[in-house]
Amino acid sequence: MLEVKYRSGPARIARWSDGQVRFDTPIVLWGESYPFMQGRSDLVFDHASESHRAVHQQSGEQVFSVPETLYTPLSALRWAGDLLPVVGDNSFVTSADGRAPPEDEVKGKEVAVLGNAFELRRDARAFVSSIVSLRRTAGNKRLIYLPGMMDASNLALLVYMGADIFDDTLISYLASIDKITTTEGPLSASESEWLFDGPEKNVLHISAMNVWKELQLVKHMIKKERLRELVETRVHSSPWMVAALRIFDEDHYEFQETRYPLVGPRFYANAKQSLFRPDVWRYRKRIIERYTRPETKKVLLLLPCSAKKPYSTSKSHQTFRRVIQSVSNFDVVHEVIVTSPLGVVPRELELFYPAAQYDIPVTGHWDREEVAMVQELVGHIASQGYEKVICHLGDEGDIVREVIDCIDTSHGLPGSKESLNRLREVLAEECAKHPRPPMGEDRQRTMAAVARFQFGKNAGALVEGCRVSGSYPYSRIQEGQRQMGMLTPERGMISLTIEGAERIAGKGLGLVRVGDFEIEGNLFAKGIIEADPGIRIGDEVAVIRSEKVVGVGVAMMFGEEMTDSDRGEAVRMRHYIKRPK
Repeated sequence: MLEVKYRSGPARIARWSDGQVRFDTPIVLWGESYPFMQGRSDLVFDHASESHRAVHQQSGEQVFSVPETLYTPLSALRWAGDLLPVVGDNSFVTSADGRAPPEDEVKGKEVAVLGNAFELRRDARAFVSSIVSLRRTAGNKRLIYLPGMMDASNLALLVYMGADIFDDTLISYLASIDKITTTEGPLSASESEWLFDGPEKNVLHISAMNVWKELQLVKHMIKKERLRELVETRVHSSPWMVAALRIFDEDHYEFQETRYPLVGPRFYANAKQSLFRPDVWRYRKRIIERYTRPETKKVLLLLPCSAKKPYSTSKSHQTFRRVIQSVSNFDVVHEVIVTSPLGVVPRELELFYPAAQYDIPVTGHWDREEVAMVQELVGHIASQGYEKVICHLGDEGDIVREVIDCIDTSHGLPGSKESLNRLREVLAEECAKHPRPPMGEDRQRTMAAVARFQFGKNAGALVEGCRVSGSYPYSRIQEGQRQMGMLTPERGMISLTIEGAERIAGKGLGLVRVGDFEIEGNLFAKGIIEADPGIRIGDEVAVIRSEKVVGVGVAMMFGEEMTDSDRGEAVRMRHYIKRPK
């Protein structure tokens, strides 16, 4: 039985257990040629028979076995289907060309094996397609084993793509041709004297230790929820890996996005491929699909980003705010920050992940993809009915002026005295053209925009008839004395009460249906009957029993995983209703 302990996108650290037999993944299987490594792994493998390879614990308990013929070349399989191994002891094999055993034969099997995996090193697209297909076939509670595929350079990528178990086959092959596996790719042992501590040149030992160290780093980065950053550095050791990551991002966004949480730690977007991180891409898609401006905002003000996050805590943005608030009727001004890789960040969304967490290298140069992305997002925001658009971006304003009509208020640096005075003059002139909205209405409409972005287009119902109070960054949504929810900087999202959940259940809020039992704490997967497939880790969810909202909390699994799992915390409950005794 499997329980996920940590996650980082599609990657995970999981514990498999059956009675006293247990091990954690990701894990590397070491064979008889690596006696010095067997104390560093919970699992080893050997040849149980001429036809099967057995995987067992150090104490001898077998976990699963796989047919030796899983390495049969694809060319042979295409002409002789009967060579395809189908089922082992507690495992089943799918071939790289997509064939798999019938469902009734794999029922109860806990390890899914990608046969012929080594040959897929020639074809990045076929490999990515195969591993995504295998995960969908295997589901979320089975382990994926990639035999003959792993070395020190690609381990991080393979784990990131969802694989759990690897072996020493490729390392042994490389050693046989005098190659040492490193995170930078294979090196010739005869030309890498500095890697050996003494006169004895044990290539297997050096390679195995490199893999073991990389495995520890991969686990560490998963626990920190930052494996993606490590992957973006590792893939540059081979064109195959660069291609695989690009294909995984661009062709299988939905597969990854499902498994990416809505909250996360600070991270560096240092690589070009960071533009296509699923969490970054999802943010941009939600701006296009969900975001609409607060109706009280009439003047759009485009501002540059800042290194410090949230933006409003930076000195530059505090200066901008003082200028804005020096103008009467400044409440009609809508501040939107222009940035890469997110495109645009409306001020009211600056606490959301990843707007408050990303960091990028600043060079002043924008490549073609960044320019196209920013222009699309700025164009979308500017098309939402503003009376005037003001651009205070400095030299970067050239990018947006190509696609929108705007007043440029920055001369050189946006923070210069001349630029700030010009901004004040233009704001005073444009704001004077509009009546000042009541403060209560402005705060309510702004919070409605936040709710729509977080939950969906119909979630503005959360704030209807309510007042929004509190000092930024804390904001409460209240109807009379009843609180509907609260926006806090800790999560950067609206946290709901049961009353708030009742308002938007079925209007974008994810629903988790449970059986007829008493909720006495956090909700585990075992008790879930049904969960909305759109639920993501970190989402607010309503717990439904007998068609009534009986609790609200934060999703700790994505929706599909909630219904697919037998073990693990599914919802961390904030509020729940106990039945009267």
